[in-house]
Amino acid sequence: MAVAMKDKQKILVVGGGIVGAALAWSLARRGAAVTLLERERPAAGSTSRAFAWINVSHGQPEPYRQLRHLAVEEWRCIEPQLPGLSIDWCGALTWTAAPGDTERFVAEHAAAGYGVRLLAAEEIRRLEPGLAEPPPVAAHAAGEGALDPIAATEALLAAARRAGATILTDVAATALRLAGERVVGVDTDKGPLEADCVVLAAGVGSTALAAGAGIALPVEASPSILVSLGRQDRRLLNGIVCGPELEARQAGDGRLFAAEDPHPDRTPEAIAEGALAALRRIVRDSGSVRVERVQVGLRPMPADGLPILGFAPGRSGLYLAAMHAGITLGPVAARLAAGEILDGGEAPELSGCRIARFGS
Repeated sequence: MAVAMKDKQKILVVGGGIVGAALAWSLARRGAAVTLLERERPAAGSTSRAFAWINVSHGQPEPYRQLRHLAVEEWRCIEPQLPGLSIDWCGALTWTAAPGDTERFVAEHAAAGYGVRLLAAEEIRRLEPGLAEPPPVAAHAAGEGALDPIAATEALLAAARRAGATILTDVAATALRLAGERVVGVDTDKGPLEADCVVLAAGVGSTALAAGAGIALPVEASPSILVSLGRQDRRLLNGIVCGPELEARQAGDGRLFAAEDPHPDRTPEAIAEGALAALRRIVRDSGSVRVERVQVGLRPMPADGLPILGFAPGRSGLYLAAMHAGITLGPVAARLAAGEILDGGEAPELSGCRIARFGS
C-alpha cells in the first residue's frame, strides 16, 4: 500500500537582505516550499550599507555571546557550500582608549574559548606595519573576517533557488493576512499569497507589518554610515582595525572602507571627512586617500540591542527575525530558526532572543 507523501510546508520569507536570504536557503534545503519577497532588489536595504565585519561582541550577556561565537564558525562551515561567496579571513585588531578595557575584553573571550590574543605594541607593529603609532595593547582575533554583503546575499539566494525556493523581487508585502488568530499569508502590491508560516525578516520594515497583526515589535531604525575610500593600489591595512578613532578595513581587491556612527550636529559627509582625517593620522602613506562614497544605512535595532527570533505570541503562523549584526548572525540564526519552524521545539541557543522578554 502506497504511503502518501506529506505536503511541503509553505513558507513566505519577507525581506531580501542577508538575513532573509539565509532563511530562504536554510528552509529550502530542509525541504520547505519557500517563497521570498523583496520589495526592491536583494540587499537593497541596510545589508548593502553594512561594514560587513564577521565578529564577536564585547560585554554581551549569555547566551547571546555564545551565539556570536557560533556565528563566526557557521560562516566557515557554509563558505565551501556557496559558490560565489568569498570571505576575507583577515583577522581583526581591536583596542580601546583604556588598555585595561582591552585586557578585560581578551580575558572575557579567552575564558569562553574564543581565539583572541592580547598583543603588545611590538607584535601589533609586525601585524599592522601601516599603523603610524600602535596602541600599547590590542586584542587580535585571527579567525574573524569580512565579506562583500551584496555578493554574499546573492550567493545565499542562488543557493536557495537551487534548493527550490522562489525569489520574487519588486514585490512589496503590504499586510499580513489573518484567519482568526492565525497568520495565513501576506497581501502584496501584486496580490495575496498564502502560506503555512510567514517569516518577517524585513529589517525596519517588519515593525509596521507586525503592528498590522497586533504585534508590537520593539525595533527601531539605527542609522550607520559606511564610508567608501576608493580602491587603493597598495596595502595600507592587512586586517580589520577598530580603535577609538577609526574602524576600517581594506578588502582583498584593495577597496578601503570605514564605519562611523551618525552625529546630530554633523552631516554624513562631514563625518566621512572626519573618518578620512583619522585614517590619515593613524595609517601611514594614506595621504592620497579620498572619500569616494558616503552611504547611510538604517539598521534594525531591537530595544535592548539583542536579536528577536521566534514565533510571535498569540499569532500562530508568524515567525519574527529582527536583529542588529545581521551580517554576522544571519546564517546561524537562519539554521536555528529553520529547525524551530519546520521541526517544532525551541533551539536553546536562541533562548535569550524571544520577544517575550519585553513583556506584554
